[in-house]
Amino acid sequence: MAMAFETDNSRGKPRRKTKKTVIATAGGGLTGFLGAMAVTELAESGMLGDFGPSQEIAALVAMIYLVTALAVGIGLASPGFGARFLNVEDAEELREQRRMLGYSSAGMVALGVALILAALAAPVGPVPETVALVAVVLLVAFAWWAGARQRRHTDELMNSVSREATSIGFYLLFLIGGGWALLAHVGYAPAPAPLDWLTMFAGLLLLAAFIAGGKRGLLAMR
Repeated sequence: MAMAFETDNSRGKPRRKTKKTVIATAGGGLTGFLGAMAVTELAESGMLGDFGPSQEIAALVAMIYLVTALAVGIGLASPGFGARFLNVEDAEELREQRRMLGYSSAGMVALGVALILAALAAPVGPVPETVALVAVVLLVAFAWWAGARQRRHTDELMNSVSREATSIGFYLLFLIGGGWALLAHVGYAPAPAPLDWLTMFAGLLLLAAFIAGGKRGLLAMR
């Protein structure tokens, strides 16, 4: 009987992983699609000012931060429900990591909102320059504080992943941002706007986190 139970359990585990993968992919894709549509509609309506490609890309990157933070926040509010789509073993793991994930999601919200405010800043957007500047500085400072608090509740593996992600992010920024700047310098491409650099900082850091996590096998659905 024990052997039959183990067999049923081993068969059920791949099905559960597949279900979680489908739910996470579908939910993330739908949310991202609706968010992108909303940004495009607002940009075309003129409500956001002179919303060019740089502003749109910044808003889309910010949307990824906000959607990710929202998913984690839902999981923390309802661990049983969050365990159905977040990459955790079970609801208990979410409860154990509540503080670490709470600080992480708060920092992601701050960075996402900061990038949106930078995209909406005057003279091209409706947010006054001084308001945008002060708000972005405060939000980035809060994200730094949240990251520092998060590290107090992070194990050695995740600290190692974080350090590796920072290193990868630096090299990606040097390669992509530096390459773009070089092409602009020799006249082969338009120069990156200041907002493009802020977007690259945020976007490439997020990409680096996925790369570092993937190298350690942390992206495999559990």
